[in-house]
Amino acid sequence: MLPQLCRRLRLVLFLLTATLALTMTNSDSSAASQLAPHLYKEKLANGLTVITRETPDTGVATVQIWVGAGSVFEAPHEAGITHLIEHMIFKGTDRRGPGEVAGAIEALGGRINAYTSFEHTVYHATLDARHWAAAMEVLADAVLNSLFDPEELEREKPVIFEEIRMRRDRPEIHLFQEMMARAYTTHPYRLPISGTQESVAAISRDDILAYMERHYHPENFTIVVVGDLQAEQVLAHSRRLFGDLPARPEAVERDLPQEPIPEEHRFFLEEQEINQTHLALAFPVPAFKHPDSAALSVLAQILGQGEASRLNERLRHELGLVYRISSSLFSSRDPGLFQVGATLDAAKAPELLREILTSLFTLRHFPVGEEELERARRNLEADFVFNLERAEGMARVMGSFELLTGDPREHDYLERLRAVEAADIQRVAATYFQETRLTAGLLAPRDSGIELDQTGMGGIIAAAAAVARQKAPRESRDLTLPLHTHRFELDNGITLLVREQREVPTVAIRAVFPGGLHGETPLTNGAFAFLAELLPRGAGELDARQMARAVADLAGELEGFNGRNTFGVKGDFLARFFDQGLILLRDVLLEPAFDPEEAEKIRAELLAELRRQEDSLPSVGFREFNRALFRGHPYALNTQGNAASLKGLRLGTLREIYRQHARPDKLVLAVVGDVDAQGVRLQVEQLFGHWQAPATEAGPVRESLLAPEPPARPEIINLSRDREQVHIVLGFLGTTLDNPDRYPLEILDQVLSGQSGRLFTELRDRRSLAYSLSSFSLLGTDTGAFGIYIGTSPQRRDEAISEIWGQLYRVRNEPISAEELDRARNVLVGNYRLGLQSNGARAMEMALNETYGLGLDFAQRYQSYLEAVTPDQVQATARRYLQPERYVMITVGNSGAEREQGPAAEAAAGEPDQPISEQ
Repeated sequence: MLPQLCRRLRLVLFLLTATLALTMTNSDSSAASQLAPHLYKEKLANGLTVITRETPDTGVATVQIWVGAGSVFEAPHEAGITHLIEHMIFKGTDRRGPGEVAGAIEALGGRINAYTSFEHTVYHATLDARHWAAAMEVLADAVLNSLFDPEELEREKPVIFEEIRMRRDRPEIHLFQEMMARAYTTHPYRLPISGTQESVAAISRDDILAYMERHYHPENFTIVVVGDLQAEQVLAHSRRLFGDLPARPEAVERDLPQEPIPEEHRFFLEEQEINQTHLALAFPVPAFKHPDSAALSVLAQILGQGEASRLNERLRHELGLVYRISSSLFSSRDPGLFQVGATLDAAKAPELLREILTSLFTLRHFPVGEEELERARRNLEADFVFNLERAEGMARVMGSFELLTGDPREHDYLERLRAVEAADIQRVAATYFQETRLTAGLLAPRDSGIELDQTGMGGIIAAAAAVARQKAPRESRDLTLPLHTHRFELDNGITLLVREQREVPTVAIRAVFPGGLHGETPLTNGAFAFLAELLPRGAGELDARQMARAVADLAGELEGFNGRNTFGVKGDFLARFFDQGLILLRDVLLEPAFDPEEAEKIRAELLAELRRQEDSLPSVGFREFNRALFRGHPYALNTQGNAASLKGLRLGTLREIYRQHARPDKLVLAVVGDVDAQGVRLQVEQLFGHWQAPATEAGPVRESLLAPEPPARPEIINLSRDREQVHIVLGFLGTTLDNPDRYPLEILDQVLSGQSGRLFTELRDRRSLAYSLSSFSLLGTDTGAFGIYIGTSPQRRDEAISEIWGQLYRVRNEPISAEELDRARNVLVGNYRLGLQSNGARAMEMALNETYGLGLDFAQRYQSYLEAVTPDQVQATARRYLQPERYVMITVGNSGAEREQGPAAEAAAGEPDQPISEQ
């Protein structure tokens, strides 16, 4: 009890100190320079920069510390040190022990994390705006006062090793790293940010302190704060926490090697034990500050961003050569890359490479049309606007622009985007899409049969260039309610929910029907995933590509979705395009095309997704866990379907399933954004009023299916895969959305999860067993699941399982502490509120709460339900659901540990320090 009491006293002292500091700043005469309405920037005397964006009445704040330290600044013997420091920052200061840095933020209901990039490291926390000063104090303490305890350092290194192995096991990440290693021959962009296991293992505390001395100084710090707060208070608080740091006029200058222009194309092919082929290609482009970067961004949008992009239209929809394809621009302080990535069948690789390059090279000779250009410019602008819905997104945009340009405002860059003309696109394509500068690579399954080498790639490049010179340009085709919330029941049965949210000029629409996995059988498994992809592929008078262009012309998104219990359509638009967006969504719901050609493309894509799922071992683990735990219930099925049912589903069957479920009397339509509620009601009545449910048949009722029984005995399944990690999912039957037990179980989930939770503290911090681990509580309509996931090394599989059981027995036999209960409540409430920052999230939450009968005021009641939970209730619930003789455990990965371990052995190995008495 004494350590817990000390921690509690430290937390109280910290809160009092932060509150006193905030009170003191009220009388501070500090004033930041105003760059724009509500946007302020000031540089302190020691060189530290403070940027503040006020967002009144949002109730949320984010605090970010940007450090100009990234992997490109590492010496060879320091490879991975920046990333290691990012991990170690949370391992304790003079005032806070390991886990208490994260715990201090989570105790306030916030989220804290960090990330490392090539050129900077960012430490960030997002929480209720009332606690922004406390968040800044915690982050400042961690960044400035970390102890880097040698024992903690050695405990954290195996966690980094697991992360490195995890990245090697993920095909897309592995291919990206291989691409960077070949596209760059001298610049440190070629090196992995996380380093190697050998380099990280050799890093000492002295190495860390020397690196910190060179890079962690005020000229290298930028504080970015966004939220419901006052800029003057932020500046004054920043001065108090950082103002005494000594300036470092002799700061380390950037002296990085310049990457030479390639003189010959580069090609590589690698085969692994995977199921899906992945392709990547890249051309060198200049740094972000170069005048051509805006035109290159528009070019990436035109080529491969969105359903209406050229590569998607041509290679995915017309030729069926890919399952996924996209283009992107890696643009930073130093010259970057224009990249294209795709997933495909191995046999189509040579043809796909030729077609991609032909599309790119064609842009060197023929200008894009004004309609296509305007669509791209508009959608890039929309990306920026939608980013501003969340405090974290707004802060990240400002921090990025500050570090890249010296100005946190994106206004100048947006003006450059709007000014891009067709001639600019043709010019940059001709400048940068040069045959000798190409780097291309394939990651394929073993024995893929791909016969392609450097010489063969040269032939593909030459052929593509020749076709592009002759190719004519393709013609464009024509194509008791919460505040401000309203609920309408229309005559045809539609439930319309509208929330007026006028802070940002966007609008979100969510159309939700009962269905999803809950409405499937083994013969129709995957039908709703199929429908979710098929519905937006043409409606009314528009075919699939015309629909994609119509949506892109509105700078919006219109997609299908499906889940365990529901399916439907979602749309996001700038507010000025709401009318047109609502019409398109109406057409998708009432007049879907069900085009046979599109259906066959989707069938192939869904089957490819199943193969891709096989390459993600955590996905395989959870899939098999659900299959074993929910046996006999639809939740046992795969939300992505199975190969046999997807191959057998006919278009007529899909149309009938849709007709049965998509009815006005079962539709919940939620609209959130810069709209007028009464105006929306009139529009919906006009557009949907003629839609009537069939009078002769009842619609599908959300039946309560019989919940499965827990396994009669432990069910342990080992799936061997030739990978570097083993992934373990261990769990039990849980509860439902409307069962009072959900709240103690959610509390229990949070006690175990999070950076200051028991699993992280015991299994990661103290024993370095994993990089990825968490508990989970899945809530359904008839049943649910509770369990633990961990990814670890095969050699430590049994140790990990034992430790998991030790934690499970502990929560069964000991009540959680009052401190843990408070932290869990704050985290749950904080995450709930933080998750509702965007209009899309609010609209979906409203629609689902209505569909499940939870009520539109559930957000208000949710906190009170959690506040009623006691430690004894949590323990009683744990004993009721965590049954040691009735569980499922799935292990997927390296077969170095084949032994099946029952609960008795696991419990004995994993008991806590004090004796446990199972009464």
